[in-house]
Amino acid sequence: MKKLLIAFVTLAVLSVSALSFAAEIRVKGSTTVDPAMKKLVAAYQTANPGVNFSISATGSGDGAKAIINKTADIGMMSRPMKDAEVKKCQANGIEPVRTIIALDCIVPIVHPSNPVSALTTAQLKDIYQDKVRNWKEIGGNDGMIALFSRETNSGTYEVWEEKVMDKEDENDLVSRMPSNAAMAGKIAGNKNGIGYVGLGFLNPKVKGLAVNGIVPSVKTGADGTYPLARKLNLYTGGQPTGEVKKFFDFVMSPAGQKIIAEVGFVPVN
Repeated sequence: MKKLLIAFVTLAVLSVSALSFAAEIRVKGSTTVDPAMKKLVAAYQTANPGVNFSISATGSGDGAKAIINKTADIGMMSRPMKDAEVKKCQANGIEPVRTIIALDCIVPIVHPSNPVSALTTAQLKDIYQDKVRNWKEIGGNDGMIALFSRETNSGTYEVWEEKVMDKEDENDLVSRMPSNAAMAGKIAGNKNGIGYVGLGFLNPKVKGLAVNGIVPSVKTGADGTYPLARKLNLYTGGQPTGEVKKFFDFVMSPAGQKIIAEVGFVPVN
């Protein structure tokens, strides 16, 4: 009985020890990358059950901050790091390394009942600066346009600001959404609304618009013809090593890139 008790205690200690040293990968950043990351992590953990992940999706800007402050092992970003962010990393002794895991299209969306199916980048800019106020001015139904955009720490917003707004301000009437999912939900419930989401967030409750005559798709995102195409990134402080490198290898493998495609983004491998 004594031997059994000793064996049980030894096993318990070993189990606790194993849990204590289980790998944990901290991930922070983009809400656009988040759905793909969660599916990639789930698949990776199936094959590697001893690896734990913590994922926090609050915006690309927070992904950069987490790398700068060393509070994450992986920073999810739907835009490249800015020069100022790179300099802050270097000031902290960190050399940020970018891994492009997918391509994406930022897609303007409206309610499915809206007859408008295509806009130019110039029209989008005019809409978001409140120069075009009624849908009937651009071929839609009579109704005042309700403007929805992303929070300013969002990588999606920053690409939109560059490619659509030409770095100019949106109108003060714009309502800001915290995520792609929140944006899609808001437009699904507003017949006069307009917003924008990543390609993987399109669903039957919203209608994606062509931009400058090009329909957003995996093909037009991959060949670069869609004007609001972008790259989705994972950042690390230095080259990925250890369990993080193994995870990155999986993400870039055929199995990982298949998941990227299933989520609705454009694979890069």
